[in-house]
Amino acid sequence: MFTLVKLSFIMVLNFVYLSLFKLRRIKRLPENERVFEARKVIKKLSEKIIKLAKIKLELRYLDYDAYKSIKTDKGIVIVANHQSNFDIPVILSALDIPVGFVAKKEMKNWLFYSTWMRLSRCVFLDRENHREGIKNMKETIRNIEDGYNMVIFPEGERSLDGEVGEFKKGSFKIVKETKTILLPLSIDGTFFIQRRGEKIVHDNKKVVLTVGKPINTEKLSDEELENLNLTVSNLIKNEKNIKK
Repeated sequence: MFTLVKLSFIMVLNFVYLSLFKLRRIKRLPENERVFEARKVIKKLSEKIIKLAKIKLELRYLDYDAYKSIKTDKGIVIVANHQSNFDIPVILSALDIPVGFVAKKEMKNWLFYSTWMRLSRCVFLDRENHREGIKNMKETIRNIEDGYNMVIFPEGERSLDGEVGEFKKGSFKIVKETKTILLPLSIDGTFFIQRRGEKIVHDNKKVVLTVGKPINTEKLSDEELENLNLTVSNLIKNEKNIKK
């Protein structure tokens, strides 16, 4: 068990090192290379976080062949439930495809973190300002059309009790606009590492990340697209099983 402050301090030191010795070189790269290099950096840092917290991460696939056959000419939308601040490093560590996130706007002010998130084409979503929120969604759509995979948390905030909350329809406008592949992820166990509002990190916990079967949204009917938030929510709920 250790504090979030201690973990944050260790990660800031890592970011300082990267900013001093790698940031300038990566900024000079062409756009596409710059984004993927930044995503590699964040993935490596996430792996360090998982190691520091001694997380026992188990990765499961409901259809491994379907997952490996995903074409990434256009970016895909990855949808996950949201239990903890540790969801992001868990996803980054587990998946072997580069991803960016639609993150809360507050992360825009995180020292060092925000610099690398911007480089990796993350989007800082303003949920309180409707006009800004629409701009953020359009930015996310452009990212996907440019070939960058994006992760969204349709609940909008971390769970208070570890259960999967309501998946808001608005988040799925991205899928309707891009008609791309949707990949459901079920995160189970990060809630017990650090609950929302808690400053203590509980180490040595098991986390299961279940990669669902990819959904080709181009083949869905209008009715299926309209109810996609409920369909994906139920798929993710069915894969959760860690109780403590």
